[in-house]
Amino acid sequence: MFAKENVDYTLYLVTDSTMLPEGTTLESQVEAGLKNGVTLVQLREKETPTKTFIQEALKVQKLCKHYGVPLIINDRVDVALAINADGVHVGQDDMPIPMVRKLLGPEKIIGWSVGYTHEVEQLTKWGPEGVDYIGIGMVFPTNTKKNPKKAPMGPVGVSNILGALQEYEAKWCKTVAIGGLHPDCIPRVLYQCGSPDGRRMLDGISVVSDIMAAPDAGSATKKLRDILAKKRYDFIPGLISNSTTFHPDQMAEYLDRTKTNRPLIQHITNKVHQNFGANVTLALGSSPIMSEINSEFKELSLIPHATLLLNTGSVAPLEVLIDAVKAYNESQRPIVFDPVGYSATETRLNLNNHVLTAGQFACIKGNSGEILSLAGLSQGKMKGVDSGYNGSDLSLLIKATKIVAYRYRTVSVCTGKTDIVADGTFAGAYEPSGGMLGDWSSIPCFTIVCGDIPIMECITASGCSLGSTIACLIGGVSGNANVLGAVLTAVTLYKSAGQKASSRCRGSGSFHVELIDALYQFFTSNQPLEWAASIHQV
Repeated sequence: MFAKENVDYTLYLVTDSTMLPEGTTLESQVEAGLKNGVTLVQLREKETPTKTFIQEALKVQKLCKHYGVPLIINDRVDVALAINADGVHVGQDDMPIPMVRKLLGPEKIIGWSVGYTHEVEQLTKWGPEGVDYIGIGMVFPTNTKKNPKKAPMGPVGVSNILGALQEYEAKWCKTVAIGGLHPDCIPRVLYQCGSPDGRRMLDGISVVSDIMAAPDAGSATKKLRDILAKKRYDFIPGLISNSTTFHPDQMAEYLDRTKTNRPLIQHITNKVHQNFGANVTLALGSSPIMSEINSEFKELSLIPHATLLLNTGSVAPLEVLIDAVKAYNESQRPIVFDPVGYSATETRLNLNNHVLTAGQFACIKGNSGEILSLAGLSQGKMKGVDSGYNGSDLSLLIKATKIVAYRYRTVSVCTGKTDIVADGTFAGAYEPSGGMLGDWSSIPCFTIVCGDIPIMECITASGCSLGSTIACLIGGVSGNANVLGAVLTAVTLYKSAGQKASSRCRGSGSFHVELIDALYQFFTSNQPLEWAASIHQV
């Protein structure tokens, strides 16, 4: 009998005998997993007759007892009772939890599949005598669910469930994420999934195919354990640091690095922005390429200092956007994401949310309406994609920018009369079970001010080209520099150039030209202490 409070949920193996490689058996795959770090086993054999199920369960139970790991039976309370298993996992449409508990008694482990916050509210009504842990999912699409009843929730959905557990004070309830979890995405899920108050992270992850379908299940399990032990997600190695301060005299160094490294900036952007963005990129010593060709993404992402600017102003096919995100994440190169018109229409909302679920971003940039919507603080849908000031006070915009940075573990930028930059990366670190290193309110945040530049709102693609500027400075980062410093330099440069251009132009037409000229002059002269815009930590 296992003491429920001592169960380790770190690496939870769910079986599926339909995917066994040739020359293996259910027992051999389970044992290979147990030998190499599986901490909990669930026997899930949906199509197996009862007699066969019991026979297999007894064999797996013997292995689990030998390695000191609990055995959970999926759905079949009768089988669990027959073999005296350590617990049962049931879904929303299976036997009700109070009845399961009555049959199993107080000492057995009961798990429940959860995908909505109202289900968390229900489990809290049962209290500690009901559910011991929940399987949160499905996180991503998975072949193990033939006819899923729920859409993939992504890391934000998992975080909402974790937040509900905190809200309802379900401190006893442990959590594992399940659904489409593989070595390429597990670090991101562990990094991104956390309650808004920072006090609850996932207790473990659940896998099926990465062990059950592995030709070498032992090595596959070791790989998973190594990932879980790292407690860090180096999505762009060397570019995320734990620095929480920034000094303006560091900006010259960021400009020099960009000039030396000449990053390639792949733009997937709206058609209005393409020519202007390309010229801004060239003015900043970098190389622009406009490509929406899937077959090029991997090759481009492998070029030294390559950076992706993803702008959804013109709605490109979703599969193009997803493929680009995956390519740059796999190559561990930065992505700057501009979710244009985030909630202006249902189409844009769904598209942007799919992109946000697909990967990890070095920077997310938006206007006040977009950032408020991303943070869940807007008062309704956006009106189009323009940045127009919405009357929100600065303190609310600072809060929204911090929430976005924290929620997506990124550096977020909110543009407006006062630009705001917040760093929610925590240097790529996370603490499974123990919570994050702080909450959204504690993360570093800065404002950049340069007076009002109203003509900025009278030209197309001004906000989009700030995205190009940020991508250039991030792409140039190397050595002991970091994304936060690059973003602050980029925003200060762009704001200062906008102020200079507005003093020289004769109208909105010439402002375009003057802005590119000012960016080029500021970049080549590299005297940032003479720029008009100033940075303030808040």
